[in-house]
This record gives sequence, C-alpha cells and structure tokens, in this order.
Amino acid sequence: MKIVVLVKEVPDPNALRLDPRTGQLQPGTPTVANEYDLYGMEAAVALREAGHEAEIVVATLGSGRDPVNRCLAMGADRAVAIDDSSLTDGDSLATSKVLAAFLKDEGFDLLFLGQESSDSATGDIGPRLAAMLDLPVVSNLIGCDFDGSKLTLKREIEDGHQTLEVTPPAILCALSGLPDPRSPSLKGIMASRKKQTDVKTGSDIGVDAAPESIVSWGDLFIEEQESQGTIVESEDVDEAVDQFVAFLEEKRLI
Repeated sequence: MKIVVLVKEVPDPNALRLDPRTGQLQPGTPTVANEYDLYGMEAAVALREAGHEAEIVVATLGSGRDPVNRCLAMGADRAVAIDDSSLTDGDSLATSKVLAAFLKDEGFDLLFLGQESSDSATGDIGPRLAAMLDLPVVSNLIGCDFDGSKLTLKREIEDGHQTLEVTPPAILCALSGLPDPRSPSLKGIMASRKKQTDVKTGSDIGVDAAPESIVSWGDLFIEEQESQGTIVESEDVDEAVDQFVAFLEEKRLI
C-alpha cells in the first residue's frame, strides 16, 4: 500500500507578526507545519504500525522544508517538494490543480491531508482533489481502521459521529479527534537526514504554466478599536464623588 500525506507550511498561529505599515506578515515570521496535516501524518504511521505494509510519502507545495523534515522524522519514507515559485501564489483551486497533477503522476492508495489549514482555512483542497481525481473523499476524519481490504472510518458531523466503510483508493481529511501527532524522537530525527527528498518543478509534473486563480486576497489589517469614557476632573473629592454617582444613575447602573 502507498500512502501520500500532504503537508503545508503555515505561519505559526502563536507567533504572528504583522507589519502595520504594509499590512503584510513581517519577514522572519516563524512558520510551522499545518497542525491538521500532522494528524494525517500520525494516522498514516499508525496504519503501518498496526501491521500493514505501506510506503509513506510526504509532499508539500512550496519552498519550506521544515514540514517535510518533521514528517520524515515522524516516520515517512521519503519526501517530495514541489518547489516552483510560479505555482505557490494561487488560490485553493489553483493549488488543487497543481497537487492533482503531482498525484496523478505519483499515484497512491490513500491520501491524507488536513481538514483545513490554519492560514487560509478554506477546507476545500480535499474535496477539490477528489473531484479532479474522481475518488471518494471522507472529511472531518477522527478515526481510521484498516482490515487489509477496506477502511472503517469515523467522522465528526454536526450532531455526533458517523461511521463509514471505504475501499481504497480514497482521500481522507484529518481532524484533531485522531491521535495526537507524535514528537519526533532523536532516532527519528537522525534517520530523517538520510531519507530522500525529491525536488520537482511545474514542468516535472506536467504543469507548464501557473493555473489561473479566481479569488484574490485583500491586504491583512489590524481592526481599529475605539473606546470612549468620561473623566471626572473635579479637585474636590466630595464633588467628584457626586459627579461619579450622578453619572452612574444617568446610565442606570445604580
């Protein structure tokens, strides 16, 4: 069985640095692997640890190497980085077209990715890929078991949980209800340095030009907040108290 895990590099949600002059993220803003993608990676490794023979390939679109390096340290066998600056600035439709071209060439039995990313949070990459590749997709995944021929999947829905049976190939969108992603061990980190990372461009996967985007993003901004108040400026304490009490009575606070 071949499992592909898609992982995205995103700005660290706990360390966002916004330049108020430009409305853009400041250079040097820390980045991390998208959390939901790591839940998908953990699920892939868990399937193999359950006794199912599987090659795990982690892939990313962009120049960031930290996400794939972490996944290699978690147990992925090899990595692919689609590192082509002309392909990384599109919307989710353009991104899906690039990833679909790569996946058609790579091939897989199971594809894990996060339900959404912490930066754009569109949540539509998995369903778009399913439509482009004509494969079943299961979203909001919180449980995954495999008996060697079919998957028993649990997904979160509005009023509880739903259990489904799916036969590979399939696309699975992970949520945080799955087991927590493991922290890479020292042994895993050392082993990851010897694992292969292939770097591909658009021409390598058959995408000669950047797919056209249909959505454009506005500038980031910090919402302006205004506060109003009343200042009692009387130098006489008793008079100041009377003014303050009168204000509270006017506002029907006492």
